[in-house]
Amino acid sequence: MYFLRSRVIRIARLRFAAAFIAAYLFEAGAFWIYLHRDESPYYVYAAAAAHILSSLSFIIFTSPKRRSLPGVGYYYPRIAALFSLFMPLIGLVGMSMTLFVSRMIMSSHGLAEEYKEKAYESNEVEVDMPSDVTEFLYDEVDIHPIADVLAGSDMGMKRGAVNLLRRIGSAEAVKLLRKSLSDENAEVRFYSHTALTRLEEDYARSIEKSRFKAEKYDSAQSHADLAGVYRNYARSGLPEVNMQEQSMLQSCEHWKIATEKDPGNTDFLMRLAEVYIESRQFSEAIKIYKEAEADPELEMESRLGVCRAFFEMGNFISLFQEVQKLQSLPTLKSSDPFKTMTYNFWISDSSDLADSEYDLDGQINRAGDAAYE
Repeated sequence: MYFLRSRVIRIARLRFAAAFIAAYLFEAGAFWIYLHRDESPYYVYAAAAAHILSSLSFIIFTSPKRRSLPGVGYYYPRIAALFSLFMPLIGLVGMSMTLFVSRMIMSSHGLAEEYKEKAYESNEVEVDMPSDVTEFLYDEVDIHPIADVLAGSDMGMKRGAVNLLRRIGSAEAVKLLRKSLSDENAEVRFYSHTALTRLEEDYARSIEKSRFKAEKYDSAQSHADLAGVYRNYARSGLPEVNMQEQSMLQSCEHWKIATEKDPGNTDFLMRLAEVYIESRQFSEAIKIYKEAEADPELEMESRLGVCRAFFEMGNFISLFQEVQKLQSLPTLKSSDPFKTMTYNFWISDSSDLADSEYDLDGQINRAGDAAYE
């Protein structure tokens, strides 16, 4: 979503720049007519018309986007039009210089920048901080400090926090936004409601666009893209339970179409198995993983997928048996550090898993005896 919005902002800036160029041309035409006023008796009307067209350029070349782009998309062009109309030439030049200088010497200093500064202030622990602020917010502090900001009383910080949560768009961010709907401050409630509404609109546009591409091109990649959008929407925390289940089913359906159209794409196949687990269709996921175990490149991911499926099902006996199979096999390798870490966890903690299984059985039996008594 962020890249789509960046593209819209770039287009708005280009339109604004084109409006300035047209305004300068019309203003130069009006000035030229004034300098050659002796050659035509109607120079006053012609000069006035050129001057008015200079102001109208900011309305003609820009599109009104008060909600999505209130600055460069709506208010700036109209302010420039007023200055150009009531202060010939001086207003246009002054507005140009003001915007140029403000762009040069002023920088946005919002909540994200403040988090970034705080992270670099302390030198007690040496860590490699990521350069990208979004990665910083996700990996290092997640969104928990934002909850502290929302619990405070600084309205400027709260507005920045709500805006940042909308940009993050994760399930935890949506949960915080929903919690902010009951904030004691009406302004925070309004911003939170607006942020949730815009997130819904963003997902609706993405789904509509991806569905259009899938219907038009009917290719494996287009169906995979649509499946990914459905999956992200289901995991975002925005839809209700029924809609979430429906979105996951749609994701499964389109991943299945993608694998049918491109049978050799193992990545599509593994994503289909993951979505089957997330939609609690465990038998289909296990079937895919079992068939993929014969491929050496997919063996680790497939066996880990089977373990995950049994764990999500709560079938700890089958999970324990699968872990025993993992231990009896030669050590599997993967270039993915997360898969390697998960694999090492399963093969090293099987005894703990067995103990927890017996513990679980004992607790169930004790609970049954207590209920019987």
